[in-house]
Amino acid sequence: MDTIEPIYKELAARVTKEKSKTLPFVLKKGVNLEQAKILRELPNTVEGVAEKLGLDVDTVSKEMQILFEIGVAMRGRKRWSLVNHIVLVKDLMASANAKYIDDELLDLLHVMSLEGSENLEERVKNGEKIPVVEVMRVLPKWRTIKDIQGILPIEDVREIFKVSPIVVHNCPCRKVLRDSTCDTGVATDICLAAGATGQGYLDRGAGKEITYDEVMALLDKLDESPVVCTVGNSDTLPTILCNCCTDCCGLFVKAARTKPVLGKVPYAKSRFVVKDNPEECTDCGLCLGNRCPVGAISMKEFPGLDGERSFTDVEECIGCGLCVLSCPTDARTMKLVRLPEHIPDPASMFDASNKD
Repeated sequence: MDTIEPIYKELAARVTKEKSKTLPFVLKKGVNLEQAKILRELPNTVEGVAEKLGLDVDTVSKEMQILFEIGVAMRGRKRWSLVNHIVLVKDLMASANAKYIDDELLDLLHVMSLEGSENLEERVKNGEKIPVVEVMRVLPKWRTIKDIQGILPIEDVREIFKVSPIVVHNCPCRKVLRDSTCDTGVATDICLAAGATGQGYLDRGAGKEITYDEVMALLDKLDESPVVCTVGNSDTLPTILCNCCTDCCGLFVKAARTKPVLGKVPYAKSRFVVKDNPEECTDCGLCLGNRCPVGAISMKEFPGLDGERSFTDVEECIGCGLCVLSCPTDARTMKLVRLPEHIPDPASMFDASNKD
C-alpha cells in the first residue's frame, strides 16, 4: 500500500485498539483531509468543531452529514462522534448510498474484515491473546418457535418489527464480496433495521422503508433459502436483523477460521436446539447439505427403526431452525434449552443507543 498521512492512522487508532494495517487506508479512501480534520475533533457538537477549526457552522454541518452518510461519523442526541468499532466501519461504509462506494473501497473493506482472523495458529504459538467476542446471536426462524412457551419478545420477529420505521438495506457482507459466487441466490438488499437504527439508515440515504406486512413476507420468502437470522447479542429489543449465509457473512467466514484454532465463534447460539423425532423421519435428506450452516446433521440408525434417520449433534446445533422448516414431517422440532440469562446484558455494540 502507498504511504499515508498520519491523521488517518490517528483516527484508526481511535476507532479500534485492534491492529489493522488496512483501516487507515479505508478511512483515507472514504474521507479527504479536510473531512479527516473534522473527524479528529469528535466527539463534539457542530458548533464546537466549527470554533476549533475556524470554520463556519453551515460548512461543518454539511460535512458532518456527508460523513454520517459515508458511515464514519455517528449522530448522537447532542453531539457527533467517530464510529466506535472496526466492524461498524465495514458495515456502515459497505451499506452506504451507492454514490459513496466503488470497487477500491469494497476491496479495502474486504481485506480489513479478514485481518483479525489471519495467521491464527502462528499468533497463538507466539502467545498472543486473541479475543473472539459473541457480538451477534442466532435468532430462530419464527415459524419454528411460535407455539413454544417461554419465547421472549426479543426472539420473536413479530414483536421486533412492531417498532417503526422498518428499513431494508444492502447487506454489507454481500456488497464487499460482490464478485463471489453465493449458493443461496438471495438478493443483496436483505438486511433489516427498525426504530432509531432504521431511521438512521433512511437519514443516510442507505435504505428503503417497508411495512410490517412487507417485512414478514420478506422473512417468509427468505425461509426458502439457507440464510440464518442473526441479531445483536443483547437483552434489548433488536434494532437490526441480518440474514446470513456461510458463503458471504462475515460472522460465518470468521467462524470458519477461529473455531478450529480457538474453539470459539463470533456469535452466540439461540436459546433453542433441534429435537429429533426419528420415528417420523422418512430419510428424504432435505435437512442435510446447506440447510444446516454448521454441519450438525447426519444420518444414523436408531434402535427399533428400519434404515437411517436424521440425527442432530446438539452440541454443534446453533438453533437457527432452518432444518425444521425444510422437514416435510414432524421429524425435527425446536426445543427451548437455555435460560433467558443466556442473552447478555449490557447491550452489544450493535444495539446500544448513542447516548451523547
